[in-house]
Amino acid sequence: MEKQETKHNLIRFSPTEREIMRTIGGGNISEGARICVMWGAHFWNLGLTTEMDLRHIGLMTVSSTDKYPHE
Repeated sequence: MEKQETKHNLIRFSPTEREIMRTIGGGNISEGARICVMWGAHFWNLGLTTEMDLRHIGLMTVSSTDKYPHE
């Protein structure tokens, strides 16, 4: 198996952004950043783009036991 090369990037976050990532990651900023990227990819795959106004985007959660998830 071929070893993948690891590259590092320096990103500067504001104190508020760091606190958000720490909260999302359960106290771990790196884990919070990983989760943010995972969710960003998920929403991108659903069709959310950077041109969309997030003030007009809604989320809806559906239980996996819901018998009528599309109503």
